[in-house]
Amino acid sequence: MKEGNMSVRLSPRQVHLDFHTSEYIKGIAGEFNAESFAKTFSDAHVSSVTVFARCHHGWMYYPSKLFPGLVHPNLKNKNLLLDQVKALHELGIRAPVYITVQWDYHSASTRPEWLIRKPDGSHEGSPFTEPGFYQSLCVNTGYLDFLKAHTAEVCQMLGPDLDGFFFDIVGIRPCYCACCRKEMKQKGIDMTDEEAVRAFAGTVMTRFKKTMSDLVRGYKADATIFYNAGHVGPCTADSSDAYTHFELESLPSGGWGYQHFPVTARYARKLKTGRNGAADCMGMTGKFHTQWGDFHSLKNRAALEFEVFRMLSYGFAASIGDQMEPRGALGAATYRLIGSVYGPFAEREEWARPSVPVTEAALMTSESPMFEHRIPDEIFGAAQLLEELALQFDILDETMDINRYKLVILPETFKPAPEFAKKLEKFCAAGGAVIACGKAMLDADNKFPQCFGTEFISENKDYPDFILAKGSLAAGLETGSEYVIYKQGLRVKTSGGKTVLQARAPYFPRSGDHFCSHRYTPSAGGPAYPAVIKNGSVIYFCHPIFGQYRSNAPLWCKTLISNAIKTLLPQKLISHDGPSTMTVSILDQPQKMRYTVHLLSYIPVRKSAAIDIIEERTKLYGITLRLNLPKPVKKALLVSSGPDCPPASEQPVTVPPASEPPASAQANELALTNGAVTVPEIDGYAILELKY
Repeated sequence: MKEGNMSVRLSPRQVHLDFHTSEYIKGIAGEFNAESFAKTFSDAHVSSVTVFARCHHGWMYYPSKLFPGLVHPNLKNKNLLLDQVKALHELGIRAPVYITVQWDYHSASTRPEWLIRKPDGSHEGSPFTEPGFYQSLCVNTGYLDFLKAHTAEVCQMLGPDLDGFFFDIVGIRPCYCACCRKEMKQKGIDMTDEEAVRAFAGTVMTRFKKTMSDLVRGYKADATIFYNAGHVGPCTADSSDAYTHFELESLPSGGWGYQHFPVTARYARKLKTGRNGAADCMGMTGKFHTQWGDFHSLKNRAALEFEVFRMLSYGFAASIGDQMEPRGALGAATYRLIGSVYGPFAEREEWARPSVPVTEAALMTSESPMFEHRIPDEIFGAAQLLEELALQFDILDETMDINRYKLVILPETFKPAPEFAKKLEKFCAAGGAVIACGKAMLDADNKFPQCFGTEFISENKDYPDFILAKGSLAAGLETGSEYVIYKQGLRVKTSGGKTVLQARAPYFPRSGDHFCSHRYTPSAGGPAYPAVIKNGSVIYFCHPIFGQYRSNAPLWCKTLISNAIKTLLPQKLISHDGPSTMTVSILDQPQKMRYTVHLLSYIPVRKSAAIDIIEERTKLYGITLRLNLPKPVKKALLVSSGPDCPPASEQPVTVPPASEPPASAQANELALTNGAVTVPEIDGYAILELKY
């Protein structure tokens, strides 16, 4: 299935140029040279640079007439922002403008009435006695008037040269300041109800975004607008009309990790903005070895390749974070690094942008719309597992359309509004398939949807328990062996469905002086009970399989889900014989009458205590892809087999019809079989063009 917006409005290769600069440093931008500044970006194949109007320290970098006291006191070039925009534009490089919102150290220090307050009256964020600008400001106070005036001044100053805005630190944060308490009292909100207060905070933030977007559009109708909260997910849905696009901040360090990007990307590409329908998206990483503010570090080239090529494999634009040093100079080594990945990126853009993803399954998210950084473990686990199986999937919330998919996957804590159960029943009645785990869809009366063919008995008190490997769903496991599921599952029975896998209980749960050995009591070998129930096109697992995979990734859990997918979806869009570390994504470019298959082979390794490291590409040889795409493929072209291999070296490959015999393997030729294509080598990144 494919869906998306074919128009491209984002510049494809961006640098997000931080400039959070202390007032205790002299000679700010004293070495800035506009011509060399712009040329550095141009030479590094950069097409857009986010430049600063105001930073987290609270200082401005342009000649403000409204707020002259907020211009950085040691700024040598008062026209820094203007000179940056002009120089970049002269070389055809866009220059959206950065404005901080909830973090502003100067305002937090001088306007205490603007601070976000906790219920006890203390302010949110770190103490003023500690270094950092993490005290948060409330946009429901007079601070909003300041932000509006500040933004309007930038709009007026830049005029037609305004490309857009990046508003940073715009999160849903409950506040008990005088202004918020007054409005909540007027609205009859119980301020002792944390959920009600958080919902009010969400309303305030949605209102703020609409207000600011209306203001910007009043000056420049086509300006790009993005509000950054460090994550795009269901928390963004209610205010998505205020955005023109989505920038997915997702560094592999700094709290995100490599698994965050696939989760936010697969959801964000399904969100719609008010003006453009499905939004164009941009991934964002950093050149830093660790995270923001790591001035004098360089990310390993292979890591940066993987991060930006992965963005391209989704059809996204890319953004790499850097920070300009206080004196206004750019690091030469940094832009040699950025240029070394943006050059190959630029050569391959036409095989990804514009495009729409080709997907067959929907993973329903249980992520709360009221929190930006609370992605449930089972969503991370499911995304990791499904990606390893090369399943082509999107992540949806309960309001989105599931009827475009062949398979819907319900993780263990997915408990939507009752209306979704009706939608799911219709989906199944129309031939759709479902995989569900644990408490997914279990309603307030402890009942599952009728299509599950399953009846809830109780939570399983005797756990860990042990799945008995018998039958087709256990293919690939040791027949007759028992496999532990560490997390607590449910006791269920059939109600129209058929038990296809069983489990056994331990001698007793580990508690008090009832224990055996180091971890858990083994299986008692007693009577078996239902562990997996199949009812038509629905397969239900009584255990929290995806959360278990996130916890410690048992191969037997992945095997069970893989077998369930094969049962319900016998022919996936694509399958391969490569390792699970290879990622595969499919894009459709109907205007060019082709699919493009993006293959990535980079392996993050936990070499440090805190972050995963990629030091080199992982070469793969002789990887066969079996295709089952909606449109018959007439010809395949190997666009590139590695970042240093230019697309000009395309190698033609013909995929024979299913009725023809397999072609004979020859040296230096791609091996072909019926409906399949073999890629001889993948040096980190390869793109296969499939013409239809």
